[in-house]
Amino acid sequence: MSGLIERIGALTFLQVAIEGWNEIFLLMLISIMMTGVRHDKADELMSKVKIPLTNELILFFIANFVYNLCNMIDICFGDMPTVASYWCIRMGVFGYYASGEFQTLLFLHVIQKYIAEKSRNSLKNLVFAFQLLQIPNIVLLLITPFTKALYNISADNAYERSWGYWIWQAVTILTFLFISIVIIAKWENINNYLKRIIIIATVFPLTALVISPFMPGISLNNILVSVTALMMFVIYEKNKTEITLKFAYELEKAKTALAESRLALEESKSQTLMAQIQPHFINNSLMAIRARSFDYPEIYESITNFSRYLRSNFEALGDTRLILFEQEMDNIEAYLSLEKANFGNRLHICYEIAFDDFLIPALSVQPLVENAVRHGVGTYDEGGTVTIRVLRNQNYIIIEVQDCGSGRKNITKQQNDRRGIGIENVCKRLKQMTDGKLEIISEEHGTTAKITIADPQLKKEIDKL
Repeated sequence: MSGLIERIGALTFLQVAIEGWNEIFLLMLISIMMTGVRHDKADELMSKVKIPLTNELILFFIANFVYNLCNMIDICFGDMPTVASYWCIRMGVFGYYASGEFQTLLFLHVIQKYIAEKSRNSLKNLVFAFQLLQIPNIVLLLITPFTKALYNISADNAYERSWGYWIWQAVTILTFLFISIVIIAKWENINNYLKRIIIIATVFPLTALVISPFMPGISLNNILVSVTALMMFVIYEKNKTEITLKFAYELEKAKTALAESRLALEESKSQTLMAQIQPHFINNSLMAIRARSFDYPEIYESITNFSRYLRSNFEALGDTRLILFEQEMDNIEAYLSLEKANFGNRLHICYEIAFDDFLIPALSVQPLVENAVRHGVGTYDEGGTVTIRVLRNQNYIIIEVQDCGSGRKNITKQQNDRRGIGIENVCKRLKQMTDGKLEIISEEHGTTAKITIADPQLKKEIDKL
């Protein structure tokens, strides 16, 4: 260590030490960003969000890491007549120039992608021309190990510039002058995020250029790399957060609009259906048939219940407002009376209703009762019991429809598909009209459909009536 300090000097050794810490810091930033990219690809929401400059910044940090590493190798192994120095100094100088050229091409790529693409074709052609202008530099670099065109490594492993260096410098200066002119000319059309990145990428190198003459022996530009990278990373993460939040908001807004349009479509279908089936005609026809069945009590009672059931459903189809649970129960009782006639003693009904003075969407409980009868009790030879339960749990109203039939064991695929459609419809209307939710709890012998609705919200609706 003391020999290295004596050979390169204390100030240069200090620079190498600082650059070493910069390298560790750059590796951390590269690791964080690449891990973030992999995580975002696996995330359902983030995979749909495109964050500008993600790949460009990762490549910029990697290029800076290589740039600094090669500079450190040049400093540490220069002017040493050893075999290790022979190979290290040559790879270091080559990598130094290569990473520098890569950064120049990266800057041109950013100009092309984020500025020129939004401008006229003339600017696109100019950017392309400057990309082609890098070919001489690349050719010079590739032939230098064989021709010493760009630089020369002396016999004692000291770096020396060659005639091609001035071509390299001229092309590089001309390219960055062009980039600066484009940025200034298109400044008003550049978004704020890219402006901040450009300012950070410009201010610190210029600061280093101005201060470096007053600090001989130290390359301030390499030292300020970590500060530039950190500032860019902070700006990137802030922009990523803003874009993600905006995307999530727009996505939720779109979902709400879609749900509202679907609800409007369902309402339109219901109204069309109501207009087509002429419920008054059907009801009047049933009443006429019922009048002729007065001498047959069972038939008379069945027609009466069927008429009640149809009337309740017709009213629900035409009404998109919330209704009292008491009204929903009238429809359920009419339906169950008809099913009792079909199932006889195989169907038992148990009511555990503590109160019914609250509002729910029409036909939100009746389909659950129908599922419990048809797909629960109905699949069990001995039948079973359907329990309808209403209770309060803190600030929520709980409605449960429970059957003790065969449950999920014997249900067919067709029955399951039909039941799924009804449940999905109930879930949507509960969510849209009351912000409530429906849970289906299946067990080996029975199923419980559980509706949860916020009590205060429904009380406000009742007060409006």
